Amino acid sequence: MKVLLINSPLFRYKNLLYDEDSLPPIGLGYIGTQLRKSGINVRLIDAVDNRIPLVELIETITKAKPNFVGTNIFTTNYELVKELVESLHFPTHIVVGGLSTKQLYQQILTWNTPNPITVVTGDGELIMSDIVRGSVKDEPFIQQGNRRVFQVNQDSKYLVSDISDIGLDRSFFPNEPITHELGFTEANIVASRGCVYNCTFCAAARSLNKDYPVRERSDASIVAELNEIRNAFPHVNSIRVLDDLFLKSEKSVQKAINVFSPFDFQWRSMAHVQTFRNVGIDLMRGLKESGCFELFIGIESGSPKILSSINKTKDVSVIIENINKVFSAGINVKGYFIYGFPDETEEDMEMTYELALKLKHLSLDHGTNFRTSVFQYRPYHATQIYHELEAQGKNLQATQVTPNSALSELVGRYQFNFHSGNFSAVEYQTVEDYICRTININGVNIFSGLATNT
Repeated sequence: MKVLLINSPLFRYKNLLYDEDSLPPIGLGYIGTQLRKSGINVRLIDAVDNRIPLVELIETITKAKPNFVGTNIFTTNYELVKELVESLHFPTHIVVGGLSTKQLYQQILTWNTPNPITVVTGDGELIMSDIVRGSVKDEPFIQQGNRRVFQVNQDSKYLVSDISDIGLDRSFFPNEPITHELGFTEANIVASRGCVYNCTFCAAARSLNKDYPVRERSDASIVAELNEIRNAFPHVNSIRVLDDLFLKSEKSVQKAINVFSPFDFQWRSMAHVQTFRNVGIDLMRGLKESGCFELFIGIESGSPKILSSINKTKDVSVIIENINKVFSAGINVKGYFIYGFPDETEEDMEMTYELALKLKHLSLDHGTNFRTSVFQYRPYHATQIYHELEAQGKNLQATQVTPNSALSELVGRYQFNFHSGNFSAVEYQTVEDYICRTININGVNIFSGLATNT
C-alpha cells in the first residue's frame, strides 16, 4: 500500500520571482509519521517549497501511481487542487483535509473523477491509517456513492485528545532547518491546536469550532521535542512556534518561559493584542530572557469601527499599551494589517496607517524593531464574514482567487498577494495605496534593526 501526501501548490506555474521561505507542512508531517508507524509506505511532496508547477506535479503523481493521495486545500488554491484531482487518470483514492473543508466539502464531493474521495474535517493523524486500511470506525457524516465526509470532532474516535502524544518524523521536511536571511537557523514546532478568540475573518475562530476543542501540549512534551531538535540539528539556534495562538494569556506566557528557559534557543511565535493586558513587566522581561526575540501580532486595523466588526478590541489605546509593553521588554514585533474589509472607508484606512506609524515610532524609542506585514482582505471559506457576505447575496468568487502580480511587484512579496474582489467602500487603487504605504514603513529592508540573540 502506497500513500502520497501533497502540500498543495499555491501557483499554477513555477514563479521564478518567488523567493520566500516556506514553512514545513507540519500537519501533513504528523499524518505521515502515524502512517509510517503503522507500517504504511508514505512519501510527502511539498509543492510549495519545491515550487512545483501544477502540470509537473500531476505528472509526478501519475508516475508514482500511489494507492492513496492525501492533500490539503485552502480557499486560495481550491481551483488548483480541484484540477489536480480531476487530472489523475489512474485508480487511486483521494483524501482531502484542511480547515476550509468544513465549508468546501459539498463542492469537493462534486469533483469530476471516477476515483473515490474522502474528506476529513478536523484531526487527520489517527483516521488516515484506518482510511488506508479500509477500517474506519466512525460513521461518515455524509456518504454519496464513493464520496464521503468524516468529521473528526469531539465525538469522534479519532480526535487526538492529548496532542502531547503525537510524534513528528522531521525527515519529511527536507527544507528544515531553514536558514533565515538574517543568518539564524530555525526549526519549527507546534505546541497547541485551536484559538480562544473569535476573529470574524479567521476559520480558526472559537465560535465556529466548538466541536473541535482547544488543546495544548504538556511542558514535558515540548521540552522533549526541543531536546530532539538540539540533538538532531546542533546548528539550529532559533525556534518558531507555528500555533494559531501560542501566547494567549499570562498563564501561557509563564508556560513559554518554563519550556524555553533551559535552552539557548531564541524563539518567536504568535500572540494576541490582548495577551499581555494583565502581564507584569517582570514576567515580560522573563519572556525576553527565555529567548523570545520577536512576536507576531494580528493588529489588523486602527479603526474602532472595523476592529469592532471583526471582533477585535475597538479600544486602540489597549493595542498601543499592550504592544508598547512588548517593546519595553526588548522584544520585536511583526504586526499584521489588513486593508479592504467590507464597508471599510478611506478614513478607516488612514487610522490604520497612523496606528502602524505610531507603533513604528514607539519601537524606535525602545530600541526594538516593528515590522509590518500587510494584506488585502479576501473572504475565506468557513469564516464568519464569509457567511455574512454570502447571506447578503454578495458574489464572493472565493474559489476564483488569483495571484495579484501587480501588487506583488510593488511590495516585493509573492506568497500571499491574492485577490478575489474588493469588498471595501473605496476604489481598489486606494486599498493598494494603503497596503504599499504601510509596508513602506519598514524601509528598504523589513528586517532593519531586528536584533536577535545570535
